[in-house]
Amino acid sequence: MATPKTSDRESICAEIVSLFKKQRSVKFGRVVRDPIIPEELPRTAFPAVYVESSDEDIEDIAFSGLREGVMEVACVVVISGKNRNTQLNVAIKAMEDSINEDRTLDAKAMDCSLTRIEQLEAGDMSPFSSSRVVFTVSYVYTIE
Repeated sequence: MATPKTSDRESICAEIVSLFKKQRSVKFGRVVRDPIIPEELPRTAFPAVYVESSDEDIEDIAFSGLREGVMEVACVVVISGKNRNTQLNVAIKAMEDSINEDRTLDAKAMDCSLTRIEQLEAGDMSPFSSSRVVFTVSYVYTIE
């Protein structure tokens, strides 16, 4: 059974990280591929984002030697300080706008779009608030 090259999935995630780092609407203190522990970060690291590939559906493209993958990329944004909900909304908008500027992710994908936002932590007593921002990415690769 053919599987997508790890580098295809990784290059898509790496491009998303790069786009988030390049955008200037919100100054992200940290954008990384590995989960973060908010309590271990300095104040200057917020807002912080980590990017992870998630679920994927894969289908053969008949008689072509190609497969199409439709994967979810989960981007968790963590906010600290006051006005956390407003900060989250502004950060999520910046993330969406940066993807919308190049929905093919530098020709690594056929399309990428924001499909879901999930609140992860809430409460007036918490110093942090976070949301999972899910982008759905479709791409094609060669069966090897």
